[in-house]
Amino acid sequence: MEETTYVEENDQLNQLSMNILVHAGNARDHLVQALESLETMDFEKAKVEVTAARKEVVVAHGLQTDTLQLEASGEQIRYSTLFCHAQDTLMTAQSEILIGEHLVKLFEAFSQK
Repeated sequence: MEETTYVEENDQLNQLSMNILVHAGNARDHLVQALESLETMDFEKAKVEVTAARKEVVVAHGLQTDTLQLEASGEQIRYSTLFCHAQDTLMTAQSEILIGEHLVKLFEAFSQK
């Protein structure tokens, strides 16, 4: 019985990790599109892509937060390299989006001078 529970928990954490990776990866893809739009001075498309990236990160962050809240409430969550990688990817995407949001504002401001 304990082996079945471990396998199920392992599968759940792996699936959760993959979902975080998918949404964080989608966010990064949108951000690349935003930066490419900046190269052609298409500010509206850049803003749309940054907004889409932010929405993907919100989903991924929610998944991560749910897991961390389980642990904070006393449920034992095993260490997972995949979950760690998912968190790292999410953190990177969040940082890139923050920079991307500022770049859009800067490029647009400079283009109007």
